[in-house]
Amino acid sequence: MQDRYAGDVGDFGKFSLLRSLFNNANDRLGVVWYLFPDEFHNEDGKYTNYIEKQKFQSCDPELIKKISNILNGKRSVRALENNNILKPNTIYFSEKLDFHIKYPTQKKIDKETRLLKRQEWLKNAVEIVNPCNIVFLDPDNGLEIESCKKISLMKSGKYTYYSEIKALSIGKDACVIYHHLNRNKKHKDQIESRIKDLREKIDPTGKIFALRYKPYSPRVYFIISKKSVEKKLKDKIQRFKNGSCCKFWDNYYEG
Repeated sequence: MQDRYAGDVGDFGKFSLLRSLFNNANDRLGVVWYLFPDEFHNEDGKYTNYIEKQKFQSCDPELIKKISNILNGKRSVRALENNNILKPNTIYFSEKLDFHIKYPTQKKIDKETRLLKRQEWLKNAVEIVNPCNIVFLDPDNGLEIESCKKISLMKSGKYTYYSEIKALSIGKDACVIYHHLNRNKKHKDQIESRIKDLREKIDPTGKIFALRYKPYSPRVYFIISKKSVEKKLKDKIQRFKNGSCCKFWDNYYEG
């Protein structure tokens, strides 16, 4: 996540999903932003004209109104938090992943410091979302990739790692993870491959659900469930897919 993305079309999908699935009185959501410093080498985050389109407005009018307030001001994750898009009891962790800026060389000392700082960041994140039964991880790009396997690497702040997902999902009813799909393979193949990896490395007791959000630049949300809530969660996902937002989503897989 980057501040400059706040309120874009990706955020609309993200929040419409979270607002629909985790709105029970017993649900307490923890959001780990994986906040990466703003980059300006591309035009990501520019897709905000959706806010004027009827097909989005009819999906979740209240969400459209709240996001409009953000787009008319300074866009940031803090603005998303302050506009109460999610339930008032939501807990947010927004400590920046900017270690590549503070320790910018490939010298051993900088690599070791980046790793140490990332470990401290994770420890803080786990503590902050500890009271929550649901956790949402919002990395800039998504799940770890082969070219950035080490957490000490310069661009590691753009990804969530399986080891971090395991730590953050311990004791939770559900863990939701954002992941941006690429153009190298069919989306279905990417999704099924990632579910297999999540199953092997996280070892959840319940199912792993995957929903693809289609507008503009396709992305997928993986939902790792606890066995005791998987049926209830599946029913909620089905209601969501049959609701007013269904035109933006498709269900690829349950694993």
